[in-house]
Amino acid sequence: MSSEALPISPAAFTEAIKELPLAVVYAKASELQNSIAHLQRSNSELKTFVAESADTLQEKQELENYIAENEGVMGSMNERIGLLKAEVEGRGQKWIELDELAPDAKTGSPGANGAGAANGHGSSAPQGSSSAADRSGDAQDGEGEDGVYL
Repeated sequence: MSSEALPISPAAFTEAIKELPLAVVYAKASELQNSIAHLQRSNSELKTFVAESADTLQEKQELENYIAENEGVMGSMNERIGLLKAEVEGRGQKWIELDELAPDAKTGSPGANGAGAANGHGSSAPQGSSSAADRSGDAQDGEGEDGVYL
């Protein structure tokens, strides 16, 4: 880790998240989980390189030091996710694991929160309803006088 920038302490992190809206707390947890996934992938690649390609003992030790540093960072990130969970639960809310929100890879169905659309089109608008752009008569091929409708 860089000697120039140190992360804030767990106590300061806990204090900083107290005023955040729940959506931001979950966004931070998602960001941390994404970073952990990248570090895990990086460590896997480093371990493979050490086993197959590292030529010198010094090179192997340096790479193993990076792996150990990444593991320490992942531990800190997991600790912060725990603090985020404690904050949500401290507000009287139930912590929702972010992987529960993802669609089921086998069925494509929404996760535990039912975030998917009932009509299967990824929209909460009832089937048969039209968007404002469709109703306005201005939208032709997705473009109107005011810009592009997505």
